[in-house]
Amino acid sequence: MLNVIAMADWLTRISLSCFALSYLIALLLEISRLFYRVSVRSVVIFVMMLAGIFAHSIFLWDKFQADFSGGTPLASWYDWCLVISLALAVTYTIIALQRVRHSVGIFFLPVILGLILFAISIEGHQPFSAQERGNLWGMTHGISLLAGTVSMAIAFTTGLMYLVQASRLKRKLPPRAGFRLPSLEWLQVCNRRSLFLATGLIMIGLFSGIIMNVQFQNKLKNIVPWDDLVVISSSVLLLWLIGVSVFEMLYRPARQGRKIAYLTMASFLFLIMVLCFVIFGQHAETPVVTMLWSGGGE
Repeated sequence: MLNVIAMADWLTRISLSCFALSYLIALLLEISRLFYRVSVRSVVIFVMMLAGIFAHSIFLWDKFQADFSGGTPLASWYDWCLVISLALAVTYTIIALQRVRHSVGIFFLPVILGLILFAISIEGHQPFSAQERGNLWGMTHGISLLAGTVSMAIAFTTGLMYLVQASRLKRKLPPRAGFRLPSLEWLQVCNRRSLFLATGLIMIGLFSGIIMNVQFQNKLKNIVPWDDLVVISSSVLLLWLIGVSVFEMLYRPARQGRKIAYLTMASFLFLIMVLCFVIFGQHAETPVVTMLWSGGGE
């Protein structure tokens, strides 16, 4: 019994630095592939990722319980960034298991660590809402945008790997020891599926946000103005993603070239720009805007 209590107490002491350090060690091990060979490196990377994911999950679970007891769980951009980074860490670990000899971690892990650093930088930002929210459209809005952001990040990463691999093959560079990437065909399929999934999820998220805004308007509550910069930029982002997806489906050469990879990376940067408008804009801390992007509503 005492051992269980001691273990529970130890788990509550897990901090952000625990899983961030695990991911950093995994990244350094991935980079070391470029310089020397170690037979057990892949095993050590896998162990470090499992340790990081475990600590990451426990940290978020403890925070979820603390937030739930005092108000709204996962109700800040800090929380969102950590959830997205966890989802990407799990995705990378699964891919790494399937592609043991490939250096995919060099591309995934910097994105994961970047999200964690960004989360630290905005930890003091005001939460989305101080009250508990249970609006169906709001929940749909928040979850869809969260999942869409994860899918877009995966599309960006696989698109970047595609461009690097295509460039190496075009210049007929000899394979470098320790630096192997998946085939262009595999990267193309992953990029395409992630892009389509992200487009669908972001579409659901934005339309559910519009419905929620209309609900607030019908109840004579404060609403997000339809000419607000976030509303306009989000609408343009959706139209851009739809256009890129249609272009990829109808223009056959785009399926086997670098055009769609460039467009995917531009789409991800566009998404980051919109999120920056939301996080750092003057209106970002108003109750209605934070509810719309957090998935909250009465």
